Amino acid sequence: MYTYAATVVRVVDGDSIIVDLDLGRRIWVRDAPHRLAGIAARELKMPGGVEARNNLSTLLPVGALVTLRSLRPYKYGDSYMAQITLSDGTDLCNRLIADGWALPWDGRGSQPVPSWPLAPV
Repeated sequence: MYTYAATVVRVVDGDSIIVDLDLGRRIWVRDAPHRLAGIAARELKMPGGVEARNNLSTLLPVGALVTLRSLRPYKYGDSYMAQITLSDGTDLCNRLIADGWALPWDGRGSQPVPSWPLAPV
């Protein structure tokens, strides 16, 4: 597990992002894909999937600086699982769960699907 300063490049969907990682000493990893650890959001092809991505894009606009804790390689593809802390100290996954955009998921069993439309808060 490593902790990095990261700059948001793009939000892929409601629980996946692309970032530039600052490794220090002027060394960067560009366009590094990460999946948010411990949650599941609606897939893009599902009703509410585009809205989930747009919500995450609002929380993580292009160029946003975040703290990324890299946990392990994702079981599919070349992504890594990560925890993200927003610049105000908020844990991103906890925020997405609290706002109804994601559900807790440890990656085992069937992937849960958040309700759509969102329940009024």
